[in-house]
Amino acid sequence: MRMESQERDRLLKRLVGWRPANGILSVYIDVDPGDRRRAWRIALRERLRELEKETPPHEPRRAFEAAAARILVRFPEDGPAPEGRGHVGFVELAQSPNELWRSMQMAPRRVEVVRASRTYVRPLVELFDEGPRVGVALTSADRVRLLEWSLGAIRSIDEWEIVLWSRDWRERKAERSVPGEGEWTSASGRDQFGQRLEANRQRFLREVGGRVAEEHAKRHWRHILAFGVEGHVEELASGLGSSASRLRGVASDLISAPDPKVARRVEEEVRSANRAREEALVEELEEEIGSSRGAALGPQEVLESLGQGRARHLVFDADRDYAGRPLDAGDADRADSEGLPLAERLVELAIETGAEITPMEGDAAARLEPHGGAAALLRY
Repeated sequence: MRMESQERDRLLKRLVGWRPANGILSVYIDVDPGDRRRAWRIALRERLRELEKETPPHEPRRAFEAAAARILVRFPEDGPAPEGRGHVGFVELAQSPNELWRSMQMAPRRVEVVRASRTYVRPLVELFDEGPRVGVALTSADRVRLLEWSLGAIRSIDEWEIVLWSRDWRERKAERSVPGEGEWTSASGRDQFGQRLEANRQRFLREVGGRVAEEHAKRHWRHILAFGVEGHVEELASGLGSSASRLRGVASDLISAPDPKVARRVEEEVRSANRAREEALVEELEEEIGSSRGAALGPQEVLESLGQGRARHLVFDADRDYAGRPLDAGDADRADSEGLPLAERLVELAIETGAEITPMEGDAAARLEPHGGAAALLRY
């Protein structure tokens, strides 16, 4: 739902505004169920040990140990891990720490534990962007299943099936006529029934398309994926109205597939749709260069435009290491003084000012290289 999307925004704003007195541990874990060695837990434990050694003794050390213990209790050495592939947590450095955890079926890029004066949210933003809420319509001639996919998990929303008052029919022989001008031959009963059945199926799919559009209006899906025979998808699309711009048709029959199989197939298509969306954003960015509204190009311009509240959409290379880049005056000095990597500061400012954020991968990210891996579309 749109409310759920707003909950993500509220969560991110809450996190960037959380500044505990002694700092915070931000934790990102990829729990690989097929890894019997539990390498992910070994990496987690070793990273916590490294950070503990770097922590001053006495009160700071005791606060760190309490926070680290809370994390390791959640992921016991011999017991089962919490349900879900990806786990994100924020634990206050205190002897009785406040903490916030979120589990999902998508995994972060790597196991990370970061200690800082504030939360480290860039990987969470990347997860939210890669796993948006998506509508999924599984179509056939006489049945449609509607589901919602998000962060690797899928759930049923609704299901419709065509109702024919009677499936019985009798074949009627075609009437004969005398050859000559104006002759005609009527269709058989079988043909007429087939025509009526096909018309009913087309009307059914168009009407269901309208129902899907209503759900999209409430839930604000980034994409609508429709799986099925091309003709069925086209009929569904004809009922979507303005929501058809979000539709991505896939020639694949999943109407009777179990949900786990559907979820895996949807994730593949979402990944492809995300890359196409990123390419379109880069095209829009290049069109805005030199326009009246313009665009911010390069880390410094983007930082300034975000600080002024002028940026409406931040884009950056998700795979680029921005840590340690020299920054200029103003907000850049603030970032340096607080030990924040550049990309983290860009993300923070975007969240604080309500700008959209799209981390980019692949070809779209490569096209940001001339701009130092960062750019922004501007509000004015």
